[in-house]
Amino acid sequence: MQNNDLRELLTTLRAYALSKGARMYLQCHREDSRFIRLANSAVSLSTSEALLRLTATAHGDHRKASAGIMCGVDDLPAMKRCLDQAIDMLPFASELSYQPTLAEIGESTDSRGGYDPALADMYHADILAFVEAAAGGLDTDDLRLSGNFSSGVTEMAAISTQTPHTVYWQGTDAQVTLVLSSLQHKWEINAEQSAAAAADFDAAALRARLAFLKEQYLTQQAIRLEPGKCRVVFGPAATAEYLSMLGYLGLSGAAVMRGMGMYRKEDIGRQVMNSRFTLTDDPAQRLTFAWPYDLYGRRREQRAWYDAGVLKGFSFDQDTADEYNEKPTGDDVPNLSLVMSGGDQDIAAIQELAQAPRDVDILYAPYLHYTGVVNPSEGLITGTTRFGALWLPREGGIRLPYNVRFTEKLSDIFGAKLRWLSRSTEAYNLSNTYGARNPVAVVVPSLLCADDVSVELSNESF
Repeated sequence: MQNNDLRELLTTLRAYALSKGARMYLQCHREDSRFIRLANSAVSLSTSEALLRLTATAHGDHRKASAGIMCGVDDLPAMKRCLDQAIDMLPFASELSYQPTLAEIGESTDSRGGYDPALADMYHADILAFVEAAAGGLDTDDLRLSGNFSSGVTEMAAISTQTPHTVYWQGTDAQVTLVLSSLQHKWEINAEQSAAAAADFDAAALRARLAFLKEQYLTQQAIRLEPGKCRVVFGPAATAEYLSMLGYLGLSGAAVMRGMGMYRKEDIGRQVMNSRFTLTDDPAQRLTFAWPYDLYGRRREQRAWYDAGVLKGFSFDQDTADEYNEKPTGDDVPNLSLVMSGGDQDIAAIQELAQAPRDVDILYAPYLHYTGVVNPSEGLITGTTRFGALWLPREGGIRLPYNVRFTEKLSDIFGAKLRWLSRSTEAYNLSNTYGARNPVAVVVPSLLCADDVSVELSNESF
């Protein structure tokens, strides 16, 4: 489907809404997705799907009602019934304490800078060839290869009855995760990559990481760490997981206004994180699948959420801004384009970290599993290590730690306990492969070092 298809479709539906005397906001989402799952060193699932979703929202006096449908691109009668359903529901919607804003899109926008034809045309044979280059021959009778490769094209468009203009966005994305698991010893190691274009893939880098970790896990001694404080170096997956939590608990205006976040409005302008910590929203960063315009047609500008540790503000979508009489920040998008600045350390990979001199023991934690919020007002997060953690004793060598659990405050990980950051940064993919395709990635330093991180629980085996 080309972009004109969605625009013409929404224009036709807008005309239908106007003929019904309705005030409506319409969004259309289309995806062309491919997914391969690996298990036990074989392909366990290979599938693709092309889907169209329409969401229609009818606006009234302190009321709004929404209806949605998934259907074929040519099924106009079904789409019109979706609009009728939203219109019919509106009189019965609960009265709101505020008047919701109906988008007035000032001009048509066309954002296709994140679309890569080579990635869009990457089908199953190409994907399997890439997996072979990245991990072929690393599996054995005991080490089995698993993981997944998700890729696709996403299109979104929006229009309202207020103006005839449309917002349009198109992008490509891919996420690959490769895992080697020992059937006998029950450990797992992995390598991951995010891509907005085919040129972002690097099979050699995936292979180098898997081969390095495989050698360590086949030759080094497994140990149980004693609970207590230690220096931890987090990989990009772990750092991205913490940032995803911070995106809600620290940046969401809705969380702030409802007392469900880490801050209050009076915290704006205060030093709340380490001076090494700068986090921006960059709508020009293609690796985050960025949106130059939001779904109300507003141009999005680069802004700092944390500048050298100073909190600069909160993100308000239009509906939250309406409810709490705040100014919207142009963030009516499926995801923010979060970019965390790098530091001054040239160490960028575990292979380099393992060879670097050290005067203290270091736990390398590339990935956090089963993360959850313990206390939102304190930004207290819990999670366990998984997929290739390493213990680097000060006297040298490498050991294999069983999984441990951390429960730490985000304000400590990115604040008082933050010791250093890699100069290099990379994109880590946080996309959810369930439901509507919504590519999400954050750019983070390749490594983040924090001191005095508490190991509260330690497993006795893998």
